[in-house]
Amino acid sequence: MLARFLGATLSAAAVAVGLAGGAASLRAQALPAAQAAPAEKQAKAPKQWPPDAATLEKRRLDAEALPLFTSLEPIDVTITADFKTIQRDRDDDSKQAYPGTLAITTGGATGPAIPIQLRTRGHVRRSERLCSFAPLRVEFQKATVKGTVFEGQGALKLGTHCQGDAIYQQYVLKEYLANRLQNVLTPRSVRARLARVTYADTDAGKKPYTKPGIFFEDVDDMAKRVGMRELSVPRQVFAYVDQAQLLFMSLFQYMIGNTDYSIMTLHNVFMLDDVKGVRYTVPYDFDYSGLVGAHYATPAKGLALASVQDRFYRGPCKTEAEVAQALEPFRQKQAELLTLPASVPGLEEGHRRSTEKYLNAFFELVSRPDKVKKVFVTECQPIAGM
Repeated sequence: MLARFLGATLSAAAVAVGLAGGAASLRAQALPAAQAAPAEKQAKAPKQWPPDAATLEKRRLDAEALPLFTSLEPIDVTITADFKTIQRDRDDDSKQAYPGTLAITTGGATGPAIPIQLRTRGHVRRSERLCSFAPLRVEFQKATVKGTVFEGQGALKLGTHCQGDAIYQQYVLKEYLANRLQNVLTPRSVRARLARVTYADTDAGKKPYTKPGIFFEDVDDMAKRVGMRELSVPRQVFAYVDQAQLLFMSLFQYMIGNTDYSIMTLHNVFMLDDVKGVRYTVPYDFDYSGLVGAHYATPAKGLALASVQDRFYRGPCKTEAEVAQALEPFRQKQAELLTLPASVPGLEEGHRRSTEKYLNAFFELVSRPDKVKKVFVTECQPIAGM
């Protein structure tokens, strides 16, 4: 199903190419904000945007200080709910929330049960054919989490283990690693906090069990940290968005071997809008990346890749000089990035070595100007978007 979806995305990009008037005209160039998209595609701006400088700064400071993401130490929580009922709800359109509680364990002492609401989320991993345990959305009442590590949070995505087998726990840890790589490279990324989650079913006959999970920063808070807002505008092509961020995103996706994203359908991509109306692309959801290497992940048929671990650059097409400049942050942070696999608690040695090898292959490639030219310039397919 995912392959068909991505194939359709590529077909849409091809149509966009024809409409744009030929490959030569499709080298993505930044457009003025007023020309960013046809009028019918632009969302109505909310009131008070952009806010004044003082308000922007307060938003930034408040979001930056949210305690859940001020530490990298894994947190221990126990979530109690009727998981049988929750996990039966696999309708992609369902917004049904179910009651539960969350308790935080600190220093061996478990705190009081905080009332929460839970619901399943996601697309591919929401399918029962793939995951016996779907990802969750955890909703809080802000008054009930005051003074805790979840202070200031309203709703959070929780990345879960999908299946009970041990290999799926390693997938969670490697997806966390992919997020950490992006966090090190840029603040314009979703922060992540690793958690040891104990799932306690309200059915007394079921034993609690503990699995790794990931709490992901809310996109609104991420946008506030960088002085922006989320603007969900699909059907974007390369020329409609900030070129430096677009190129950075594409190089990052190449580094982790991820092709499972689309700016035209906002598939695994957030669109942000700054105070001048310039749009920025921020990727998320990396379980189909080569870095994670999940056995269930398959590349889109339209890309003609044998495996998700085969890297593929999806554009935009830029000059050698532009690509070289965009690769500088990766080179500057290379040593730090290569130490991250060893810093992930619970990542087994074999998986640590495989992620280090995968990252090293990227840095070996970008250290050679001839390879950089071949992969990112000469072989780049000049399309309007993806």
